[in-house]
Amino acid sequence: MIAAVSGATLLAGAFLWPNASAVTAEFTEDQSISAQAIPDEAPPPLPESRHWTAEDAKKFWTATRMADAKPLPLPDNAKKPVPHSGKTAPHGARKAASRIRSAAREFSTMDLPSSSPIPTDSSTASSSPPPVATSPTPSAPASTPPASPSPTSSPTPSPAPSSSTQPSAPSQSFAGLPMVGRMYLMRGSGSYFCTASVINSPHHNIILTAGHCLDTAAPNDAMAFVPQWTAAKPQPYGIFPVNQDSEGRGRFWIDPRYYDLGRVQGDQWDVAFAEVGPGTNGKQVQDVVGGNNLVTGGGYAFDNITLVGYPGDATQPLTCTSSTTQFTPTDGTPGSFLRIGCQSYKTGTSGGPFLANFNPTTGTGDVVGSIGGWDTGGPTADVSYSAYYGADVQNLYNTAISGAAPARRNVLPSASTMAHASVLASGYFTPSPTPGKDYSDMIVRWSDGELTLYRGAGNGRFDKEIQLAKGGSVWSKAISITAGDFVGSNTYDLVVRWADGSLTLFPDVDATGLHKQIVLVKPGSLWQHAVTITAGRFSSTDKWPDDLIVRWSDGEMTLYPDVDGNGLHSQVQLAKPHSVWTHAASVAAGDFAGNNTWDLMVRWSDGELDDYPDVDEHGIKTEIRERNSSPLWTNATLTTSGNYGTGPWNDDYVVRWSDGELSMYPNTAQALGQESVLVTPSASTNLPPVRR
Repeated sequence: MIAAVSGATLLAGAFLWPNASAVTAEFTEDQSISAQAIPDEAPPPLPESRHWTAEDAKKFWTATRMADAKPLPLPDNAKKPVPHSGKTAPHGARKAASRIRSAAREFSTMDLPSSSPIPTDSSTASSSPPPVATSPTPSAPASTPPASPSPTSSPTPSPAPSSSTQPSAPSQSFAGLPMVGRMYLMRGSGSYFCTASVINSPHHNIILTAGHCLDTAAPNDAMAFVPQWTAAKPQPYGIFPVNQDSEGRGRFWIDPRYYDLGRVQGDQWDVAFAEVGPGTNGKQVQDVVGGNNLVTGGGYAFDNITLVGYPGDATQPLTCTSSTTQFTPTDGTPGSFLRIGCQSYKTGTSGGPFLANFNPTTGTGDVVGSIGGWDTGGPTADVSYSAYYGADVQNLYNTAISGAAPARRNVLPSASTMAHASVLASGYFTPSPTPGKDYSDMIVRWSDGELTLYRGAGNGRFDKEIQLAKGGSVWSKAISITAGDFVGSNTYDLVVRWADGSLTLFPDVDATGLHKQIVLVKPGSLWQHAVTITAGRFSSTDKWPDDLIVRWSDGEMTLYPDVDGNGLHSQVQLAKPHSVWTHAASVAAGDFAGNNTWDLMVRWSDGELDDYPDVDEHGIKTEIRERNSSPLWTNATLTTSGNYGTGPWNDDYVVRWSDGELSMYPNTAQALGQESVLVTPSASTNLPPVRR
């Protein structure tokens, strides 16, 4: 739409109210339909973290509580994909967090059978933990190992196995290994455990377990690791708390695809790393008990693998030596897995390490797998499985040791619910609970008038859902919503154009709700003809995102620079009435050109997508074609832009499609970014799976 580029003209204020001088007033109930826009009740507070230390963990996890802990059971739908959580319908929605919490509370408990005699503990910790050794990241995908694994960092694989099933090797109870233990956690009022092991790392504070042990973890669930637990010696090396963020959530890392695809479809990413704090003596776990090397890219077939795990009905761990083979499921589960035949590895052994090159003198080896993966480790106790340890596991480990914020379960709703979104807006409303980079959040106005804030967690993920206004509220009359920092407090504000033509400002919207409303334009004004309002940095002299661009019903485009709590002050005409801008179906603002003055990303009625970089008071200058006109992009119903990924700019373009799919195009610049699907469409959609 080359004709959309035009010069700028300073107007006399035809759309300012009144007399070209904006009037601001505190809201009173008789001024507009938005009188009840601020709910009487604020959203419930986010959970606060208790100070969880080794001393706390030692007091909480008594010998009796640890002995009474049961293997972490799986929900009834363990063999079904875990769907996207969150708002499930525009009316009476059950929220993601409550669904996860209730599922955790409803886990069935398992009674422990009587235990066998207890051999004497005899292992001792290595005083000098071995150095970190990881293989180079292979270029092959997770399901396909490299053809020639590195001889210096990977165990030598055995020849390719035959398709016949080998008998399971016997297992024995033993005193355990210092670097393998139980990882305890609470679910509701019940205490549970999985198996975990220490992985050598630069900060000496990383343990490994199964993703399905942690994927439904709740805040403040008392997670702690106890090396070489036995009933006779419940804490021979002390206890190490899993570190928490400021909201009490454990610092553990699971591949986001395991969250998104759920069990079965995501089984090949059933791995988790957790960061533990020092013990009661102030030492890190690896300095106390040693650790094993993580080795990736070694293939599927290994001879002489030592498998260690804690079955729930035993007072000691099990050990077994056997070989692994490659297993490719035929039940619809994608990927291939390591398979090992070892008897009696019941529930509780999930997360137990597959140790290659095991040295019985030091008790250490190379971890090439862990119990989990297909069918959460296998449907029987005599055959266990592991996700393939390739590039994905190596990258997950690298993320964990970097201290980056963990990915969390995405709380966005399903596509069938997302189809009821009427308006999207992006801004910085809630700080990240983990030190580091803050990400854009997304606000959704639903068709029933509910207003929801989704907290951004990076990489296109949203980890908190906060209801700002309930369904059936006056927010159903909010025609257009945009976000910017108009009052200059670094927390974003909302500007809303209501159905009666009023324009109001809600300063400092955050996780605690909507606090105040300022009337910028009274009802009954020409603002009834404002089709879209878009905020950003469109002034060459001001670097705050406090400028407002309006597309009017007659195609005029107007810039209102430096909007604040005192109102609208001036205006600049960017496009005259009756221009091609009447065909602008969706307008989003972002810094796609990356030079601090923002751009307009416009989806036209014919499906063309164009970026107009560096829009300011001097006008709309140039046009960059992102997509030629196409029938597909006429289905890009709602759009917004923010900093949802990893870069420094607000250049992640988000599209809500007509079928409810939500796509993100990160790092969009002179070319549209690679599509990342945030909400998958239903199987019945008539739109293509790849949307570029």
